[in-house]
Amino acid sequence: MTIEAIVFDLDGTLIDSVPDVRAALNRILAEDDRRPLSLDEIKSMIGHGATAIVVKALKATGPAGTAEYVADVLGRYLDTYSQRPTEHTVVYPGVVETLEHFKAGGVAMGICTNKPRAVTLPVLEALGLDRYFSAVTCGDSVAHPKPDGRHVLETLEMMNADPAAAALVGDSETDIEAALDAGIPSLAVAWGYCLVPLESLGADAVIESFDELAAAVGQISNRSLQ
Repeated sequence: MTIEAIVFDLDGTLIDSVPDVRAALNRILAEDDRRPLSLDEIKSMIGHGATAIVVKALKATGPAGTAEYVADVLGRYLDTYSQRPTEHTVVYPGVVETLEHFKAGGVAMGICTNKPRAVTLPVLEALGLDRYFSAVTCGDSVAHPKPDGRHVLETLEMMNADPAAAALVGDSETDIEAALDAGIPSLAVAWGYCLVPLESLGADAVIESFDELAAAVGQISNRSLQ
């Protein structure tokens, strides 16, 4: 069956958001007299949602604190991030052109991210990407976030898309595991925040630039027809 719907991860796949995640976290850490985190440290913390990032950031900079303290830091982090969502964030080269290509071809597109909704929607809107996606699901808006495949399937349901004609595009083990669990093909991007070798992910294809995505999706469609 031809691929008629594509679910995209956001951070590390469509956008490089680490600089803004770092800036927001470091503003909060400074308020609590903690040391700032480097870009590499932040990259190693991304993938499982904001609470996980906050917990890892606290453990890396001092006492982890109580659950109440984590909740307080999380709230302050999301507040400052949402106020300045794209000060340093960039859309990867070729993304807009490729999304335009799929949109013109009638391919349904959605976002499946573990990023919290409070910052995901402002980021998409500020970057002008929101108009491409018929559904956006976030780590705190579903009962079973990635790497659980139900997150992907819920996104497809909101898109009114058939999982049998869908694929997922992501940058990390969290994304590819979710696609495998959902039973749909996956394409891994060679940039982003993956912490393991790309060849170990089990993706159906790996692309080196976003300009390669349309052709790779076509190849997956052709294989499924054989």
